[in-house]
Amino acid sequence: MDVKERSHEPDYDSRFGKAIVKGILIGVPVMLIGLTLGIWIITNNDLADSFATAFLPGVLLGVFGGGFAGMATAME
Repeated sequence: MDVKERSHEPDYDSRFGKAIVKGILIGVPVMLIGLTLGIWIITNNDLADSFATAFLPGVLLGVFGGGFAGMATAME
């Protein structure tokens, strides 16, 4: 009967992945809401046009910033 030895080292890859995903899940809505409100206030467009304008940059900035923040929190 084979008994596999388990390593007691923490799994850094899964910890980094979870931290990055958590940062992205927080960053995207924050950036979408922030950019939508900013564009809405500055341009005097209606809210739907402001959301349509802020959608792509909000998603891109949220993924980039959230992933970076998640990576930074996971570092030792």
